[in-house]
Amino acid sequence: MARLSVKEGIFTLVLVLYPQVYPDGRLPNGAISTSALVPIAATSPNTPFPSVEWAIVTPNDICTIFNLQLDSDATQGKICNLVFDFPDDKGLYVYFGSGHFTFTGYAINAGAVPGQTTYNNQPAPGPSPPNPPPTLLPGHSYIINSSPCGIPPHIGQVTVSGALCSKDTILSFKQSNGNGQCPMGFYVVLTDDPNAQKSS
Repeated sequence: MARLSVKEGIFTLVLVLYPQVYPDGRLPNGAISTSALVPIAATSPNTPFPSVEWAIVTPNDICTIFNLQLDSDATQGKICNLVFDFPDDKGLYVYFGSGHFTFTGYAINAGAVPGQTTYNNQPAPGPSPPNPPPTLLPGHSYIINSSPCGIPPHIGQVTVSGALCSKDTILSFKQSNGNGQCPMGFYVVLTDDPNAQKSS
């Protein structure tokens, strides 16, 4: 199997339990799911991969880039909460290891292109959350980052993206909306920014 490693120190996974976003483990209306999950591999650094249904991360080996599409106008006056939902539903994931992960963030509109993005041709880096990650454990909902969206208005759909990686854990999961139950995977949840300027 091709192996992957992502440059570290650019964007560290900050997983903070944040029950206020969805205290019952279910997503609020309007939560935005991934539009693509694209693996990259260090041992095949120039090989592009298609989008996959199951994200995969292996120790010092494979990472998965995830894209999410946001409507720029919908983000105005909002906090963008990047969520990782991890229900203890063994039909949706495979997990072995200590659970330490890193997250490499990419610039807005610099997401992975299925069939084109490679380890040697990753998207441009973006800003970084301030703290190192704790462990990711089944049975929890986490926020990776929570901050004002900072996306200009009237520019249509924009892509936000990042790569999930690990030094010590195998994780494969199927992005799923949960069909009314607990969802699995990455989502953006928009909440009101109390400090946003209101239009008069």
